[in-house]
Amino acid sequence: MVRDSGAPTDLESLLQGNPEKVTRYLLSSGRMAMILLDRKGVILDCNAFFLESVGLSEKPVGKSIQAFLREGLQAGWECIRGDCRPVKLTFTLNGPLEYFLSGHILNVQEHYLLFAHTVRLTDHEMVVKLSRLTDELTDLTRQLNKKNRELEAANETITRLMNTDPLTGLTNRRQLKERMDAELSKARRHGHPLSALMTDIDHFKSINDTYGHAAGDAVLVGVASILRQTCRKEDIVARYGGEEFVVLLPDSPAAAALDCAERIRKAIEGNVFPEIDRKVTVSLGATLFAPTDTEDSFIGRADAALYEAKTSGRNRVVLK
Repeated sequence: MVRDSGAPTDLESLLQGNPEKVTRYLLSSGRMAMILLDRKGVILDCNAFFLESVGLSEKPVGKSIQAFLREGLQAGWECIRGDCRPVKLTFTLNGPLEYFLSGHILNVQEHYLLFAHTVRLTDHEMVVKLSRLTDELTDLTRQLNKKNRELEAANETITRLMNTDPLTGLTNRRQLKERMDAELSKARRHGHPLSALMTDIDHFKSINDTYGHAAGDAVLVGVASILRQTCRKEDIVARYGGEEFVVLLPDSPAAAALDCAERIRKAIEGNVFPEIDRKVTVSLGATLFAPTDTEDSFIGRADAALYEAKTSGRNRVVLK
């Protein structure tokens, strides 16, 4: 119906008479999503509101509509194709959120034109969705905690390997230096006694030459085990190099150091090493920390006491 003025008074006439203006509105400012698809469901074009509705910054031209559908809906795409059939699509994009569109799909000139609007979630749907997201977050948190525990365990293993002699399992020389620095600092600050023992396996080269290096390694492992068992938990037992070992004895005066050294000497002398058919003995040098000592002078004095023990007959303890 048209008035005398020529202005249309019904929607059909108005739309037919102003196709360019209506098209411009639908493509740029309209609040209805529009998607043009080919027969296989590949996106050929879309309007601005579709991009806004589903959070895309660029038109997904060339992508299948199924790539955006929530898992489980892809198979249903074949069922919704048709002429002016209702459609409700759930889009899953990057991130945890889903986007809901509801509308109709039209069969237009060998293509499909989908008109849809965004759908608000009901309170029940919102609760269900929040519950699902909470469950997913809980699972992710659990997985993260597991990975953190695994990482912590791996870091502990790496640290232990870095600080441990691989043959004997004792503290290595690198870690001994760090721990000695701390013990020297405590001894100076608090005036507590600190002693050190340096021990060397007597005639160790002869053991290697006679029985082989595998037997020599077994002797080193056995001596290390006796050192651990004989010393206190708070003592620091380290492999210094080759057949030499160092023991730091916190809160131990000279008499306690001599007593510990003698226990070590007797335990090793009385031990049976199955890999060789002779006794193993050690010589030990002992010393007491002095406030003016440096690390070098402290260990150097223990080394000098060890040298004296070896040159004076071996299998004995000397205090300097």
